[in-house]
Amino acid sequence: MTIKIYNENRLTGQPFFKDLIEYLAEHDEVLLRQIHKDFADVKNMDRQIDSFIAAGLILRSDKRYSLGFHIFKDSDFDWKRIEDKKAEPQRNIYEQPIFIEENSRIEKLLQESNCYPRLTNQTNQVILNFVTSFSYKEYPENTKVTPTLANYFNKVASNLPLTAFEKEIYQMIGDVDPEYALKYMTTFLLKFMRKDIVKNKSDIFVNVLEKYNYIEKISEKEYKCLLEFSEQVIPEQKYDDAKSFIIAQIQQTTDIEPFISLGDK
Repeated sequence: MTIKIYNENRLTGQPFFKDLIEYLAEHDEVLLRQIHKDFADVKNMDRQIDSFIAAGLILRSDKRYSLGFHIFKDSDFDWKRIEDKKAEPQRNIYEQPIFIEENSRIEKLLQESNCYPRLTNQTNQVILNFVTSFSYKEYPENTKVTPTLANYFNKVASNLPLTAFEKEIYQMIGDVDPEYALKYMTTFLLKFMRKDIVKNKSDIFVNVLEKYNYIEKISEKEYKCLLEFSEQVIPEQKYDDAKSFIIAQIQQTTDIEPFISLGDK
């Protein structure tokens, strides 16, 4: 069985962890000496396994090892209740790793679902709202995913591979502190609340906004905003269990245009 991990963290992202869980998924209650035999080339194995056990990812009982989590398969879901359901945009939050049988129907639906990231800053009340693929981190080089500024900052922070477009952005701003970049970007965007056309000297942050098609340059020093200012609020919902999160998330298939909203300051 091949297992796809969503919401990866430092431990679940380790190559040995991925090999080990697929091994344990096929072998019941394995002794440590058998793991050592079958993974003879792995360094610091005992230390790694201890860290997996401490996190509850691997179980050890009577000197035997097994998985400490559930691998979701299509048979876990009541398809008559969830098939073809579509929900209003909502930010679904589940902070623990999720383990899915790869190439399953449920994994395909997760890949096809949307999430709605947003960027806030400490300088002003501007909130930049986006839509992207739920699986953009799991498939970071997928060029079919519409690029967003939120994706860029998240992928750079997580040291994930960048698309060709994002590599161009990296040449412009590198691993700039998002707070620093957003201070200038949002201050500029706020000007469009009062004017349709804004005069501004070109700089790297303005150029990035233009590159993402959030603004359009109409003359040497004039720009118009291509994002709408909206009062729409996309609600958040936190989940404590993975199955409820998955059911809610696969219903997130509504596409929206990126927009600017104003929060409280």
